[in-house]
Amino acid sequence: MKTSRICAAIVTTLAVFAAADARDARAEGAVADTVVLNTFSKVLVPAYAGPQQNGAPRIGKNTGAGIMDAHFTYDQTAAAKSAYANEVLLGTVYTRSSSTPNNNNSYMQGGFALAKLTDKGLGEPIVKELPQLNGERAFMRPLVAFTDKYAVLIAASEDNGINNNPQPVMFVVSKATGELVQITNSTRNNRPLNKPTNLIQQALRDGINVNNPNNQRGPHSIVSAGVNSFVVGMQYNNQAQEAFKVTVTESGAGAAVKMDWLRRYSNVAQHCRPQVAIAEGATEGYLTAVEANEQPAEIGFRLTKFNVATGQAIASKIVVRSEPRNNKYVAEPSIGIVGDKVAIGYGIGQRVRNRNGNTNGHSNGAKIAYVGLWDSSLNMVGEPLMNAAPYGRHSHIYTTTYGGSAAPAIAYIGGSSTGTKGGYAQLLPLTAEGKLGVKDAAKLYPVSTYSDVANVQARGKRNPQDQAKGFINGLGGVPNPGFGKGAAAFMPEVKTFAMSTVTGYGDAAMMTQGRRNSLWISLIPSTWQDGLKTTPGSPTDKPGTNPDGTGPAPRSTTPPTNEDGSASAPEPGSVIPDDPTNPDGYDSSGNRSALGQDNGGCSMSHGSSSGSGAGLILLAVAGVIVALRRKGALSGREEEV
Repeated sequence: MKTSRICAAIVTTLAVFAAADARDARAEGAVADTVVLNTFSKVLVPAYAGPQQNGAPRIGKNTGAGIMDAHFTYDQTAAAKSAYANEVLLGTVYTRSSSTPNNNNSYMQGGFALAKLTDKGLGEPIVKELPQLNGERAFMRPLVAFTDKYAVLIAASEDNGINNNPQPVMFVVSKATGELVQITNSTRNNRPLNKPTNLIQQALRDGINVNNPNNQRGPHSIVSAGVNSFVVGMQYNNQAQEAFKVTVTESGAGAAVKMDWLRRYSNVAQHCRPQVAIAEGATEGYLTAVEANEQPAEIGFRLTKFNVATGQAIASKIVVRSEPRNNKYVAEPSIGIVGDKVAIGYGIGQRVRNRNGNTNGHSNGAKIAYVGLWDSSLNMVGEPLMNAAPYGRHSHIYTTTYGGSAAPAIAYIGGSSTGTKGGYAQLLPLTAEGKLGVKDAAKLYPVSTYSDVANVQARGKRNPQDQAKGFINGLGGVPNPGFGKGAAAFMPEVKTFAMSTVTGYGDAAMMTQGRRNSLWISLIPSTWQDGLKTTPGSPTDKPGTNPDGTGPAPRSTTPPTNEDGSASAPEPGSVIPDDPTNPDGYDSSGNRSALGQDNGGCSMSHGSSSGSGAGLILLAVAGVIVALRRKGALSGREEEV
């Protein structure tokens, strides 16, 4: 189907819904009693300067592309929970572009930020640059967690004291000041503050048997596993699934690090990026990652249940299989605990691109995102939900609670592969029976104005113009100290948020100029005062009706969202399209498009070209409908209270 016909369909749909919107606006006696739940979103860390070329930002191999691969958390220690009524400590860590290269001509270094959320909103952050490290991959795929006293920063680095294979390393910083803390048993002999400790070497010191300890390993997920302890999902040598448990405690004037265990769960797991989930206080956890000898993953993905105290596998099996004969491949499983179930989001797509004769790892178009539920015996519960994410590429699930009743829910978060559109989270509350419900376009919540999961990263990492993922995820359950505190408080109707830190252009000018990415922080309303009628709003740094952004949410005559997980939406699904004319982002010469142009990432397509036109119309129409809902929610019918 030609683009002009697609556009015509969109225009027709726009006209239909605009007319309906106008009729609603003219309705006599309409009362503005729907609460518009805006997402608090602002740039937390602007793009770093980085190298220049002819007076413009230069993005190339190992420049870091501004800020990328951000990870985040909030303080959930016992002491922090007792202070939630007044403040919540938020933290994020990321890879950044330094202004000067290191010894390997790499600009990629680490950075982090700490900020407090109070009943007046987000306070001024503490933003710190971590010490410059050596190696091409100086500080990659970072993770952050809180102990009772410290922020723990883990990343893969070639600057590990052993060799130039990336290995998991750790910095420890003070939660109060953001300053580096001495690791008293650091594996770096002179224990310098400007060098991180090597966690694999620490495992050997703690008597743990580590397979090929000098080979490369990369952390990919972290979850709390008791007081001051964490389980980290780790990829080994691009070919195996592993995880380890680490404990960080106070020791004299500094911190001590202990590796409790390190386990391998599969030796057939190329490009696996293991993801871990543990329910609070649970003695058993779950890990998922692709099972593959090549890419796309030709086997499927594995789900493993393990003992949190020892890491010992309790049960493990491939729960969703690829179908190479039918050109169907699974990709990128992500995991969470929802109620008494394990939720896993994953993609299914096709191997369709043969670029320069190389198909390994290369696919194109928008893969189809699924989400399913599994019980503690690793059996699927019901049927998976298809097309569950707001975008096809590089989407990620997290679990949370939703609505006035705080129902268990799954959120599927996604960002634009072009960098030119926003981030969104599709909320999927479970039904009253604890099962997957339906996808409702009215439960699509904005995350940020701009997001980037595949564009700038593909130019600024180690292999420019090759596949690259910009990671995006979320975390539910962040308490709002402003809840119920009246007309001068921060978002007083909202009980809890889902948090995300998203890399993307800092503003429209940066987008058109092809600048590096900044870091957005977003607080998405997740639960609120019971009985309110609500609708999703827009990303803004002033979500309330007071001039400073505090105070009650705006009101509208827009029909409210039905919070029931089984409620069907009257409109099509809420997938938001990227560029339908160039889904993989390559120009006629086989190179990625110039910065600022629409392009894609390394994910996979679904369906034949003959059937894609109708699908594109549905995607575009869905985007239009969501836009109209936002417009209606924030139109002139809005009233302050």
